[in-house]
Amino acid sequence: MFNNPTRRDFLRWTGNAAGVALLAACTVPAPPPAPGAEVLDPPPASEPPVIRYAGMESMAVGVERYLRPWLEANGYGWERITFLGPQEVTDKIMQSVATGTYLADMFQMPSNARADVVRAQALHPIPDHVLDTIDFADVLPSIVNTLSWQGRVYALPYDGDIHYYSYRKDLLGDPAIRDAFEARMGFAPNPDTGAVTWDEWRAIAEYFTGWDWNGDGIDNDYGIACMTQRGDALWWGFFSRATAYAKHPDDPSFFIDVETGDARVNHPGFVRALTEWVEENRIWAPPGGTGFTYDASLNAMNGGRVVQTYNWDAVTTAAASEYSVIRGRQGYGIMPGSHDVYNCREGAWETLDEPNVAPFHAYGGWIIGISTLTDEALLDTIWDLAVELAKPEAGLWFVTNLTEVSPYRFTQLEAVDAFVHGPLQLSEDVARNYLDVARATLAHPNAVTDHAFGGWVQYRDALELGVSRAMALEADPQTALDEVAAAFNDIGERMGGRERQAELYRLTLGLA
Repeated sequence: MFNNPTRRDFLRWTGNAAGVALLAACTVPAPPPAPGAEVLDPPPASEPPVIRYAGMESMAVGVERYLRPWLEANGYGWERITFLGPQEVTDKIMQSVATGTYLADMFQMPSNARADVVRAQALHPIPDHVLDTIDFADVLPSIVNTLSWQGRVYALPYDGDIHYYSYRKDLLGDPAIRDAFEARMGFAPNPDTGAVTWDEWRAIAEYFTGWDWNGDGIDNDYGIACMTQRGDALWWGFFSRATAYAKHPDDPSFFIDVETGDARVNHPGFVRALTEWVEENRIWAPPGGTGFTYDASLNAMNGGRVVQTYNWDAVTTAAASEYSVIRGRQGYGIMPGSHDVYNCREGAWETLDEPNVAPFHAYGGWIIGISTLTDEALLDTIWDLAVELAKPEAGLWFVTNLTEVSPYRFTQLEAVDAFVHGPLQLSEDVARNYLDVARATLAHPNAVTDHAFGGWVQYRDALELGVSRAMALEADPQTALDEVAAAFNDIGERMGGRERQAELYRLTLGLA
């Protein structure tokens, strides 16, 4: 029953996202539909043909900007359906798939949803001629995995989402600050790396909270800003904080056990991470930091209010003068590690000589899928457009402009000059730092692949509910994560059984 699921099955697995509202929609050239308006029927294949694109508003604007000359030169119309946040994109796409409702010809979607969407037969496989034309061999292996299901490619590369640790390199390198920091905290911060471990992250957060290090005359500066808002980016904010404690280098399991499918999210590694994260965001983050969105955490960093953070768009917005007061002052690193890691198979903590690093491939990247509900008469046009959007020169344009897109090709990681002399105008040191961190994160042997084994919306909602309860002090971390684990196990049973979920998890990790 799971090889060819019906849309009824899919609706049950995904938790019936049909109640999710369309928060924002923009249409070109027609005016935007009102919030909550019904999705229109597919546009007819008439002259000029109209291509409909669905994605997150901030990124879809860049897509339209890039494609507009091609669309006009070829006489194609363009209509975009856009959403304000990443979770709204996922929910709306999954609602359309579950109900068999046409939404768009092309989806800009998170790779987390690929198992659900592909198994519901909602995406066309990518033809070989398209893969050849876009030089698919240049796409990094970890990104290829996010585009594929059971050895077949169902989506086009667009983005290489990972989390970067970012910090104020200028402050950590200031001699007076370094001396005072060492006298108080017992070690000197390294301006070339920032925090190497979460213990160092906490020490930096503590030291830089409560005094006027940004020189605005007010003692309201802070140590950290994180993504802690339920319904926004809490899933990724928490798991990036937990990986170093909870992902043992000799054990592929993270969210659930790869053999049994039993939830892993309440073992001592996760509990320690949540305990520390609650404390950090209540004490060393700006007011409201226990409910920061992705944008709020990013703005706190770029606005000079906090000294360190982690997120996706660590570099490009910091480089933009209209968004940032810290241009050229920021350093980037792989996510901090920990000398202590929990060995779930042994049921005990281990202390390692070198920090355990386990960078989270958070979100796994935005990918572009082609709907099976698109008008057959438009398919050739759609594939032509897909090539235009996914070809190497397009990819380089996106990663070197202010588009929120991160590198995903081998050639992009070597394109230092394009980051230095292109629109971002990074210094050579910053460009090399950024690309070196991207390379190390994307190729790391202990990297954690984001959830993509089916039922992601349900797992996401359960995790975010539990963590937000702990953050609000409504439940202690152990109790909150016990509730999450119980919900994970229930979801696994509804999805066809825990062992079946373990099988799909192994598939997403390349173990099956």
